[in-house]
Amino acid sequence: MYVRLSRSGAAGNAKLLPALRGTGDRPTGGVAVSGIAGVIAWTQPPEATAQVVRLMTATLAHRGRCAVATWSGERAALGQSRLPLTGLEAGAEPLRAQVGDGHVVLTFTGEIYNHASLRLHLTSRGHTFTARSQAEVILNAYLQWGEACVERLEGMFCFAVWDSRSQELLLARDRFGIKSLYYALRPAGIVFGSEIKALLAAGVPAELGPDGLAELTAMVPMSTPGSAVFHRIGELPAATVLRYAHGGHTMRRYWALQAAPHTDDLHTTVRTVRSLLADSVRQQLAGETPIAALNSGGLDSSSVVAIAAGLLRDTGQDLVTFDVEHTGETGAGQPALPLHTEAGRPHAVVAAGHFENRHHTVTLSAGDLLAAQYTALETLDLPSLSTTTVSLGLLLERLSQHAPVVLSGEGANALFHGYHWFHDHTGYDHTGWPWHQTFRPVASLLNRATLQHAKPRWFALQHYHAALAEVPSMLGEDRQERRMRQVCTLTMRYYLPYLLRCKDRLSTRHGVQARMPFLSRQLAEYAWNIPAHMKHAGGMEKGLLRQAVEHLLPHQTASRPKSGYPARLLPTFQKALWAQARELLASPSSPLLPLLDTAKVTGLLDQHDGDLSGWTALQSVAYLMEIDTWLRHYQVRIL
Repeated sequence: MYVRLSRSGAAGNAKLLPALRGTGDRPTGGVAVSGIAGVIAWTQPPEATAQVVRLMTATLAHRGRCAVATWSGERAALGQSRLPLTGLEAGAEPLRAQVGDGHVVLTFTGEIYNHASLRLHLTSRGHTFTARSQAEVILNAYLQWGEACVERLEGMFCFAVWDSRSQELLLARDRFGIKSLYYALRPAGIVFGSEIKALLAAGVPAELGPDGLAELTAMVPMSTPGSAVFHRIGELPAATVLRYAHGGHTMRRYWALQAAPHTDDLHTTVRTVRSLLADSVRQQLAGETPIAALNSGGLDSSSVVAIAAGLLRDTGQDLVTFDVEHTGETGAGQPALPLHTEAGRPHAVVAAGHFENRHHTVTLSAGDLLAAQYTALETLDLPSLSTTTVSLGLLLERLSQHAPVVLSGEGANALFHGYHWFHDHTGYDHTGWPWHQTFRPVASLLNRATLQHAKPRWFALQHYHAALAEVPSMLGEDRQERRMRQVCTLTMRYYLPYLLRCKDRLSTRHGVQARMPFLSRQLAEYAWNIPAHMKHAGGMEKGLLRQAVEHLLPHQTASRPKSGYPARLLPTFQKALWAQARELLASPSSPLLPLLDTAKVTGLLDQHDGDLSGWTALQSVAYLMEIDTWLRHYQVRIL
């Protein structure tokens, strides 16, 4: 069924208090769409600490129209916001365990896919459970294994544990960094939260130092692991735990992809990839919650949909899929873009017919995009490539009316070499971020004084070489295979986290939990070491993945070249952006204007005015406008 929608339309005897019935527990039908926040303050009065965490948590209430709840003690206060769904106790505070004379408190957001098996294991170790919640599993796992509990969790998550017995805080983030977690160290404590705005509400100043300015203008829009762009604010890197106590803090990376020989032949590799992907989809479908999927008619999303639709059909359930179309996006007269080569709707409709699922196309006009131009900025707290993030946010808003969970195909292009920079063989011989031919840094539009102050090019080069130094290698790799491993590492550690941040935060804003089956530990560890020539089997990008799922897909889908999330250079949208940019150049109040080489920006606008083939120009102008609005909205002080 096809429907078109328009935008308008070791303490087993610990006592748990309180029991959060069904928090994030799929067997009860509940989904925890939530955010967390917290404060550790060694010298501040407890009442003041409690008030700060209430302010922080309130900033997260937009995440899916969530209810907020807090807990406070003598030196610590934790908070969480979450969408009250079936099986959730609205307003319940973070989960506590009384252990002897002390207590352990947990605040958590995400989804633990192996919580059932962990529950059985912990029960066999003497732990008792009073509710079927994932939070209770994590808390008991911490009581059993301490910090090492994170290594046993499979899923997407971030959590904080305050242990009054040792006066220590533990922060943890999932292996791929799907769930964000930010923190700021203070002279007498630490604050943390799922979003930057929570830290700003705690009084962390909104400041931009030279490194932050270099991040914004030279990385575009990626950032280095651990950086949050704002001065004094850090992002806990993926697969990392942070332990904080009165004497300071330590960080440990608990997981990383390791280089190892791949000994399977092509047939075995195809079969294994097929099996691992199916296992991941099956694991993420468990429960009674209605589930939707994004399906552009491309290989990645269609692979997930094909497996999910079949599994749900076997249980009498239905899968509803969504794609997006921009008004005027007919293909004729619209230029092909580096990551977005063609309109996706015709392919999505073919796929939906093949899978026999209900499908909705959300149609957006240039006016819709302009009206919501800075919604993504308010959600992400940082500038983004708004030509796609705004559209994605509107799509997820409409999807939220149908299901609280959405499956998506992120990770496939990074693991199976789908991006065009994996196939640009001229790139093997020169250094630089592989996507910089697609996303041009805007550092070239800064004036000389700003360039001397921030040194963005030097910043990008330093981090590029530091990133290459971390790439695992194997003896006997030839030059091309080594370069492919480097590009894959850069994509996984720098580009993919940006996509995950956008997808997770934009979906959470609308009360939707986004799940990514390609990002399972088992599949990633296996795919990581598959040789490039095998991933390109048949001479096509992602040829290996195509062979793994082609029996499930229509021929048109299985043979379709990669085309990213739909984006088109709509004349009305470009015209409005150009007008805004010229207004910025004439505005003495613009906080960005003193940083720009106005002659270069004016030249860029004049050269590409009305030129719909100017993809990089449009991205640059839109990104500059995002930075200017960000500086204004957050009242950022440039250091």
